[in-house]
Amino acid sequence: MTTNKNDSFNDILENHYNEIFHYVNKQVVNIEDAKDLTQDIFLKVYEKYSSFNPEKSSIRTWLYRIAHNVVINNFKNAYNKYRINIDDEILDSLKDNDNILAKLVEKEKVEDIINLMNKHLNSKHLRVMYLYFFSELSIKEISDHLNIPNKTVNNIITLSIKKIQYKLEVLYHGRF
Repeated sequence: MTTNKNDSFNDILENHYNEIFHYVNKQVVNIEDAKDLTQDIFLKVYEKYSSFNPEKSSIRTWLYRIAHNVVINNFKNAYNKYRINIDDEILDSLKDNDNILAKLVEKEKVEDIINLMNKHLNSKHLRVMYLYFFSELSIKEISDHLNIPNKTVNNIITLSIKKIQYKLEVLYHGRF
């Protein structure tokens, strides 16, 4: 690694760390996660710096793209943890032999719902929905965390649920 690359990286870190940290902190539940993710982001920046092309985008745009991808991957990892818990619950229920088909269909619907959320909700609505359903934060906690009014959080949740319900109806129309 050349001194020039180290100097350039140090400049990037010094000039953009706080901005990226604040962006990440608004996306995740707690400050420790934000610190960890910001560290991961700048590690990726360091590793991928040679692939940065200033003719394609500014350094700031490139940093935000990396930050966005790291945050989304964090949400996906949270989803995978949730999915594993669902699978464990279903395995436990198989022992009881209690309406197995209904439980498997329910699991499939949860996966469909998450896929539809990822596909059809904008990033702000998706963030609110993940915080509400997967991080199990209250509307007030989400409001405080994202610095938006309670009513806005409630409206986002309501509208997002209606949108996903409609998409599910389209998805399952004629399926059962």
